[in-house]
Amino acid sequence: MNEENLLSQIKNIPKLPGVYFMRDNTGKIVYIGKAKNLASRIKSYFVKNEDFRLVSTMFHNITNIDYIVCASEKEALVLEQKFIKEIQPQYNIVWRDDKSYLMLKIDLNEPFPRISFIRYKEYVLLKQKSKNVLFFGPYPSAKQIKSVLKFILKTFKIRRCKYDSTKFFDPKYKKYFLSCIYYQTRQCVAPCISASEPEKQKEVKEIYDNLIKNVILFLQGKNKKLIDQLKKEIELYSKQLKFEQAIVIRDTLKYISNLFSKCIIREIKEEDVVKYTLQKIDVLRKIKEKFNLKTLPVIIEAIDISTFYGVGSCGSVVRFVNGEPDKSQYRRYKIKTLPEQQIDDYTMMKEVVNRRYKRLIEEKKQLPNLIIIDGGKGQLNIAYQVLKEYKIDDKIDLISIAKQEDLVYTLNLSQPVKLLDTQEDNLIRYIRDEAHRFAIKYNRLLMRKNIGIK
Repeated sequence: MNEENLLSQIKNIPKLPGVYFMRDNTGKIVYIGKAKNLASRIKSYFVKNEDFRLVSTMFHNITNIDYIVCASEKEALVLEQKFIKEIQPQYNIVWRDDKSYLMLKIDLNEPFPRISFIRYKEYVLLKQKSKNVLFFGPYPSAKQIKSVLKFILKTFKIRRCKYDSTKFFDPKYKKYFLSCIYYQTRQCVAPCISASEPEKQKEVKEIYDNLIKNVILFLQGKNKKLIDQLKKEIELYSKQLKFEQAIVIRDTLKYISNLFSKCIIREIKEEDVVKYTLQKIDVLRKIKEKFNLKTLPVIIEAIDISTFYGVGSCGSVVRFVNGEPDKSQYRRYKIKTLPEQQIDDYTMMKEVVNRRYKRLIEEKKQLPNLIIIDGGKGQLNIAYQVLKEYKIDDKIDLISIAKQEDLVYTLNLSQPVKLLDTQEDNLIRYIRDEAHRFAIKYNRLLMRKNIGIK
């Protein structure tokens, strides 16, 4: 692929954070990068700057540039790092550099393990040699990893000192530990104090091991399992009349429950992120090829009209990014151009398309790559006329779906395309059905209001 063809591909890339992939003529990913602004970043490769020498060596091989839109630059950074670690593209050098990101390490070979920082470069060297050593991360910023560690130390009260914990069993060292500020202020369970007493060693070790197990569950994102474990420990210590330990675990449970009530943490494997996301890219590419689209449909919007014999007439717009619903961008419209009980599908579709994209243009917000219209060739032409009026018809692909026959009409194909039972076609159906569901929901709400039901 030559430079002119590549430049034509990036014309409609969104000005949003994301991760991009360069593929060679075999479909293999040869380079992965992240950007705060995808459009600017990818265009910069074709200017004679510091990156030009790198790209010029790849020109003869590159046949596709794919990208994923992310919610933030930080999310793009983390995704880029995961993809590079998993795929290890030929031309990537950044993540092989010494300046890699921080990770957390727990050495279970110690009698009383602590958490320490480690660079990704060190992790690569240690992971093959170290047994019973756990690593977590990497984290995209030093500030983030420090906030995670601060929460863990405050909540689980594990030790933060750098003493050799094998000395905790020796009574002659106890006097050095008594002055510890974390012991004095009860910010640490202080195994260094009690482990030197033979009759308490087993109990102290058991309590501390449970704390470390809970820290590991927390860092692995296994929140449900962690909460269940903490509840069991409270019950056990209460039965054993060890009320002081039960209170410590109760406070830990309180902290953890409050944290998880503010967010949902899904327990997934790192490789699932890579495989799932790349699978989505492949599905979007198949949609592009099947319907002969101008750009990869990273952002797809679908529009549907709903009415009940002219009552409660309304329209809906739903937005999907990378094949996933972005519900913050869902919109609904009460039809204003027709009087109640009058039905005209074309007029209603024209109004919704006009209101939606006039607003996006005025507010200079991101336009979709693909719009799916509910209806046949007539509705498709109506929507196209509106886009043409706003001079964005060359920036957005447009298709329509006739519900009963599952036929897809496009502007550049003479015959409709039948939807089949494939991943790409099922995604199109899902987006169409989601727009339909959202429109019907609003239609029913308007109908209830018309008859005075809240």
